[in-house]
Amino acid sequence: MRTKLLLAAAATFFTLTANAAPHGTASERVDVIGAQPKQTQMAPFMFDKVQGEYRLDDGRILTVTGKLDGQARKLYANLGDGATEIVHVGKNRFVAMGKDLRLSFDRPDGRRVVDTVRVSSLDGRSIALAQR
Repeated sequence: MRTKLLLAAAATFFTLTANAAPHGTASERVDVIGAQPKQTQMAPFMFDKVQGEYRLDDGRILTVTGKLDGQARKLYANLGDGATEIVHVGKNRFVAMGKDLRLSFDRPDGRRVVDTVRVSSLDGRSIALAQR
């Protein structure tokens, strides 16, 4: 009985070591893709009202531009390092694609004009503020 058990254990060991990759080599490629923000529908007036230039309190200029492609509306934010697409994630909030950046456009109740823009990191750390 012990001999059969030892033979089974040895066979399992040899099977596992034969299938394992040699030390220092990769047996498979693993691609890690970051989570994509869930985009929500943006009202047409929001597309128009957030576009423009905002002087941030840290001295930089935030430029928000839009592009229409058929029925699709895309917004881009530029803080001086090149335009990056921003997607609407709900309630006047946008996330920059491929960057650790979140934009929040606040407007007084009952008005459609943006009054304040808050720029923060995805973890909520404040980066800059602009007020009109």
